[in-house]
Amino acid sequence: MSTKPYQDQVVWITGASSGVGEGLAEAFAEAGARVVLSARREAELLRVREKLGTADVLVLPMDVTDYGSLPDKVATVHQHFGHIDMLVCNAGIGQRSRVEDTSMETFRRLLEVDFFAVVEHVQAVFPIMREQRSGHIVVTSSVAGKFGIPAHSGYCAAKHALHGFCDTLRAEVAEYNIAVSTLIIAAIKSNVYEHALTGDGSELGNAGKAMEGGMDALSAGRTMVKRLARKDAEINVVAHWRASVALWQQRLRPSAVYRRMAKIAQTPAWR
Repeated sequence: MSTKPYQDQVVWITGASSGVGEGLAEAFAEAGARVVLSARREAELLRVREKLGTADVLVLPMDVTDYGSLPDKVATVHQHFGHIDMLVCNAGIGQRSRVEDTSMETFRRLLEVDFFAVVEHVQAVFPIMREQRSGHIVVTSSVAGKFGIPAHSGYCAAKHALHGFCDTLRAEVAEYNIAVSTLIIAAIKSNVYEHALTGDGSELGNAGKAMEGGMDALSAGRTMVKRLARKDAEINVVAHWRASVALWQQRLRPSAVYRRMAKIAQTPAWR
């Protein structure tokens, strides 16, 4: 009988209570991983754990911006399993507000959760992976990390920052046999729009038609897990042809993307 690709590997996933994080947790469990589930909502984490069946799962509730508790969280995972093979920095929040309507407090919140929290977690786990001389750091980004999208300025800024951070980190940790992968995703079903911040920092609360036609999170998770086994630097899982076209245009004809985004920004739905 063949061994599953992640048999007995310890995979720690933040933002694991729903959406992409939940899909990744299911897919990693199917692949034999021992999974650590982290998010703020313990009840939802327990629900996800039940879905994983007989997989070896540690539920570790946490707020990714509670940096003071992070050393204890890392120690808990390390003591429980003895090693940490993969850190998946997936927790994040979205945005739906134009620049002119967005408070600085909201911009700071977006950068805190979507960028600085990732840096904090990477720095906290890195010493363990360096000692092991192995590891894999995975960061969930978006097509918003490749080009600007109207009403997502702070979110785009955080995701662009993640790409620069991951590219530099990848070069610096290669000598320790640590891989770094960035997930570039779009149109995967989740509650990211419902919890997206508006200009005053309140949640949008209504996804509207944003998730219609999107890929279900488990299918996306299985695709990502399969490609993560190859330790690719960037992994595209884009479930809508328009986003795929925009990614290619950004490489070949960026001016076409800028014109398209300017047209979108003028439509009533994006104001």
